[in-house]
Amino acid sequence: MDHSVSKDRAAMPTGTNAVLDKRSLAASNANLLAVLAPGQRVLDVGCGSGAITHGIAGVVGPSGTVIGIDRSEALIQQATESYTNVKNLHFISGDILDYTPDQPFDIITTARTLQWVANPQELIQKMKTLLKPNGLLCVLDYDHTAISWEPQPPASMQLFYAQFLKWRSDAGMDNQIAGHAGDGMQACGLTICYNADHSEFHQQGEAGFLQHVNIWTVVAETRGKQMVTDGYVSEAQRAAAATDYKHWCETEAQSMRLVLRAIHGRNSQ
Repeated sequence: MDHSVSKDRAAMPTGTNAVLDKRSLAASNANLLAVLAPGQRVLDVGCGSGAITHGIAGVVGPSGTVIGIDRSEALIQQATESYTNVKNLHFISGDILDYTPDQPFDIITTARTLQWVANPQELIQKMKTLLKPNGLLCVLDYDHTAISWEPQPPASMQLFYAQFLKWRSDAGMDNQIAGHAGDGMQACGLTICYNADHSEFHQQGEAGFLQHVNIWTVVAETRGKQMVTDGYVSEAQRAAAATDYKHWCETEAQSMRLVLRAIHGRNSQ
């Protein structure tokens, strides 16, 4: 597999940082709340614009250290500028496979990141080498094939979503990484100590419903342009999906479930 294809497709297009910026530790990475503690050394792989990483730094406190790493120079620059006054928080632009820290970590977290790589096993193995004995690797990721909407979204979005999955899988990305990550962690010698459903369910009437369900409008407006360039949808199909789906969100949408699992593996070797 040519991993350069998946790297190109995983690159965050302009506009997606608006989604990342709205995330928080409690709302978007709650699986970490039971394992974080003051004084820990934590690495956040695929930290994006640093919103969740900042929350981690607050929990480990001034006696702890948190490092966020991401391949996007633009997102790392944004994170650095946003949290420049947080003394125990540091950001690095680069690939985790090339990263050699001066000390190992108590916890390594990677949330919604393995879904974007064609070599998740290689990343898991690398992250394991960066853990302290008894340290934890905490993975949070999706099964994109198991999404559900009520009622079904417009046909234009259903077509777009099917092509989105194909665009990803053709680049070697695992659309069901949520169900496969645990096996990959065990294959690397990690002992699974937590594997639970953390699906994101949003329904009409709750605060922020429209913002959450509208994520696929954002995908059509951002990732969709990459898909047009790569020949998976036409510009007309992309535009129709974005317009029709946004209207559906505002007029018909009742609920949406994104299937998400959290798996923690302990470095017991």
